[in-house]
Amino acid sequence: MITIALLTFLSALTSMTIITAYRANISQYQSAYRRDKLPDVIVKVDNDHDITASLKKLTNVKSVVSNAGIVSQVMNKNNENVALFISNKSTNIHLKTPDKHKIILSSYLKSNGAFKVGDIFYIGQQQLTVQGFYDDYLLGSPLFKYKQGIVSQETLQTLQQQKGQQKSQLAYVNVLKMTRNSNAVLSDYQDRLQTDIIYNKIYIQKAYTMLPTIVALVIILAATFLFGICLFVMRFALLSGIEKDRQKIATFKTLGITNQQVNLAYVLSYLGSNLVGLVAATLVSFWTSNLVFRFFWQLNGLTRAQHVSINIAIVLVISMIMMGFSIAIILLSLKPIKSISPTAAFHGGQSKSVPSRSHLSLTKSSMPLQIVLAFKDYRQKIGHYMTFTLVISLFVFLSLMIMTLNQGFKGKTNDLLGLPTVDLMMRTPNNSVRNEALKNIGTVTPIKSSGYNQETKILLKDEAVPVHRYSQIPHEIKLLAGHQPKQPNDLLISNSLMKTLHLSIGQTVRVKTATVNNKQLTIVGTYQTINNLGKEAYGLIDTSLPITSTYINLKNTTNKDKLLNRFSHGNVQLIDTSASTQNLTTSVQRAVEVLANVILLLTFIVSGLFVYLVSYLTIETEKRQLALKKMLGFTNKELRTQYLLRAGFALTLGIVLSLMLNKFIGSTSLNNLVSLGGLTKLNVQLPLSYNLFIIALLIFESSLIVLIASRRITKIKIGDFL
Repeated sequence: MITIALLTFLSALTSMTIITAYRANISQYQSAYRRDKLPDVIVKVDNDHDITASLKKLTNVKSVVSNAGIVSQVMNKNNENVALFISNKSTNIHLKTPDKHKIILSSYLKSNGAFKVGDIFYIGQQQLTVQGFYDDYLLGSPLFKYKQGIVSQETLQTLQQQKGQQKSQLAYVNVLKMTRNSNAVLSDYQDRLQTDIIYNKIYIQKAYTMLPTIVALVIILAATFLFGICLFVMRFALLSGIEKDRQKIATFKTLGITNQQVNLAYVLSYLGSNLVGLVAATLVSFWTSNLVFRFFWQLNGLTRAQHVSINIAIVLVISMIMMGFSIAIILLSLKPIKSISPTAAFHGGQSKSVPSRSHLSLTKSSMPLQIVLAFKDYRQKIGHYMTFTLVISLFVFLSLMIMTLNQGFKGKTNDLLGLPTVDLMMRTPNNSVRNEALKNIGTVTPIKSSGYNQETKILLKDEAVPVHRYSQIPHEIKLLAGHQPKQPNDLLISNSLMKTLHLSIGQTVRVKTATVNNKQLTIVGTYQTINNLGKEAYGLIDTSLPITSTYINLKNTTNKDKLLNRFSHGNVQLIDTSASTQNLTTSVQRAVEVLANVILLLTFIVSGLFVYLVSYLTIETEKRQLALKKMLGFTNKELRTQYLLRAGFALTLGIVLSLMLNKFIGSTSLNNLVSLGGLTKLNVQLPLSYNLFIIALLIFESSLIVLIASRRITKIKIGDFL
């Protein structure tokens, strides 16, 4: 009963907590978006020309507010570069104007440890001090390239006057009718191909829910596994309990108790265990829901979290589903009660049919007697131990799958997310300056590779698609199908965009570019990307566009900071482009690692409970056989070893089944799971050491628990057989 209550508690608590926290993450973000009157669409343009008037003329646009500023990269205390959009507009976020030469940053830069209050950094020659932080519901997620910083008007003017600063502006657009596609909202915007980024609030919400979605989906899957195991345990406990209580049931029947009354007693007692677990889970979920919600909230760089109340609808739905399945399993497990007759009260409560194979074979065996007897007993109790085997195999399979997911995100996450690795981007006015700068950089640290890079856009089926053009396509962009561009008119499209626009490899499409109204491009391949967010393409250099950017990959990045400080001035501007993806990869890795640890913990808790239950009930139902064996000369140590060997047989079979499941369906299951969370494909092999670690830990835990449970054997006396 205690085991069933604990399993019900764990499965209900996990479900209630995760679903409540996930819904709260979405609803509270939506409330904050409405409360702070944030825009429907954000347009970023890299110039100081006011685009408010041109945007106001568009169809469906209700209002526009522009926010001028500069884009600059700064060094945090972890020696990492952060891309900042710095402005002096704080009215829409309810902040007081910062002091002179001080800055208020997006709270994400606090939550990831990049900055703290009082930290100092430089933009050009100007020193800035961090005055505080605020929750940024626009660009605060790790999935966005830029983070916002708010300064005073005087400080902004000082920064803008410095040579080489890139002036930019954000236009906050509210529309009459919101659509699911930001490009549809701005379909009549003539300068779409000149904008750097166009976000809408649906896109932004996806950014704030993608990581919590991946975590929530996997933990809900684990909770489903957990409740399924709970039903296994309930059926096993009921059948074992009925077998153990045969004599008592028969005695009650001789006193006139009916089958219905016996059934009702079992139903009430087992449902009582479920109810205890559900009530306890509901009470504890008040605390755990807030804990997980804060984790989701901070995962996205937000800190000002409100208290989350328990959702009664979620509690009722989960409770009704669990109670419904529990009642069904209990009723199906009570059938053996009908076969127990009152006469069984006078026959020691034994089952009507005693298997003929219960005798010991006198044929000489090549195996030790301990193993022979243990295997014989294991086969006789195969119903008990097969449930044990199935539970172990399912949870080891789940653990291996989640550890594989964790291993995938521990590696080159840029490859997984379809992000090319570029250490530095250099902007220069002409080739002579470029070549001289590359030569000087090479004297500080060796250059691994370099080439030209262009960032532009194409208009494809009325969707503005960012296109990154390289003189040589980065090898980190992993192809799912097709090949990389070999000609200037070849296009490599993200898997998400391919599906959204219903395109195919080999298809020729007509696009509009910044220089040509009608140009033909051929789709030659598709690459791994984030389904929820990635709608980009790659191609080779377009000679009709100006070439001002050079990408640089270094053999050793230890001197990167020295390069940035030395060369980011005058006619050469160095930008640490790797920093723009570091926040994203770190956040994803952190979320998946927490997830893997939670699943692993659940696996060992549940498997431990079940191993104890099987061992305890098996010993209880075999008291007479154990007493007989003691009378025949078996010692307590030998009998306990037999139970350890039985568990070993079941455990071995369960591990073999889990390894087979992982080999044949693990990859498919994992890819279906991550695709729901936003990824296209996860292709990673779990190292053998991880498999051995999980299996060894499980064997150690199970062996220890069996030895603890088998201590009851020492209390069984020979008189129990009589």
